[in-house]
Amino acid sequence: MEEHEKRPVGGKRLAPESRGGFWNNWGYLIVTVAVIVVLFKVIFQLSWVPSGSMETTIPEDTLLISWQLPYMVSDPTPQRGDIVTFWSDELGKLLVKRVVGLPGDEITFQDGYTYINGEMLDESYLPRQGITQCSASFLVPEGCVFFMGDNRTGSNDARFWKQPYISVDNIRAKVMVGISVLPDNSWRGVRVIH
Repeated sequence: MEEHEKRPVGGKRLAPESRGGFWNNWGYLIVTVAVIVVLFKVIFQLSWVPSGSMETTIPEDTLLISWQLPYMVSDPTPQRGDIVTFWSDELGKLLVKRVVGLPGDEITFQDGYTYINGEMLDESYLPRQGITQCSASFLVPEGCVFFMGDNRTGSNDARFWKQPYISVDNIRAKVMVGISVLPDNSWRGVRVIH
């Protein structure tokens, strides 16, 4: 067999340049799709916020880009104040809330304010102060966290769940960026979320 004749395809022989033609034409697309899949299956998470439970930090109908790699390879305990996505077994869906209580914390409420281990929690990220209502107190077990939404009068969060403590294993990602574009949202554009 001569060098320019390789194997038959449909009764014809392919020249060497024809074999590389597929890769030259489609290679960039295949690599780009593979990179996007890896980025958004392993490193980043895309999620949609359908409610106003995190207003005004995260408006309703906002697209979130979150950092999930640490939670894919281990189960780190987030820091108080972090906004994360997590799976709720009770509600059967992915939620986004702010970490308020860490393992071992006692959480109480008085006069519209949140107290952690007897000290008032600085919640300067809330749109209004002194509006957090709850008559119960909570003691966060080891390996779990306690979540609340920033819209304290409009958030279905740990204060109201049958199972108020979420296992660290259920945390999926730390929110990094919000993209809000609807005209009636409390803010529009792209913002770093913290």
